[in-house]
Amino acid sequence: MAWLNFLWIWFSLMGLVVVGVFPATTAAIGVARKWIQKEEVSAFQIFKEIYKREFVKANIIGGILTGIGTLLFLNYHALLQLGNQIPVFVVFAYYFVVFLYGIVAIWIFPILSHYQTTIMQYFKHAFIIGIVKMPTTIMIGLSIFAILFISLELPSMLLFCTVSLIACLVAFLALRVFENLDEQNAAANY
Repeated sequence: MAWLNFLWIWFSLMGLVVVGVFPATTAAIGVARKWIQKEEVSAFQIFKEIYKREFVKANIIGGILTGIGTLLFLNYHALLQLGNQIPVFVVFAYYFVVFLYGIVAIWIFPILSHYQTTIMQYFKHAFIIGIVKMPTTIMIGLSIFAILFISLELPSMLLFCTVSLIACLVAFLALRVFENLDEQNAAANY
């Protein structure tokens, strides 16, 4: 676990964080998926392979998510500034969009580490899977929140196991969903 966390930190830094964190996250989830599937693999080799293979796609997806997240952040501050001048339905609409954004952000990197498709399809599939598998989406979201909360209380966790715990948890839950969907698709195509 600590090794995977170290790889994520190292490769994120190699990409000067800005262009390293998204492919490193995809690679960490990919390695965790291999572990969960009980494949005997070199974590370093698989991490490096996924990092290189998904570097461009992960950064494009990460850039889009960062751009949307920035817009949502700026809208939040605009809502705060305007206060009571904003109709209630606009506030509810804003929080609904934030919720949908969270769903896509939760699912897009596991999908990227598991499937090969176009960037638009990653967003589409993340949205659809996140909505259809809402209990799993909520479980992943709450688990990530809990791990991050505990990590902020115990800062040494950030260095040694936070990312790897999140990657393993997300990979475990997402893999169950993907296997189920793959079985359904195979049965439908048969």
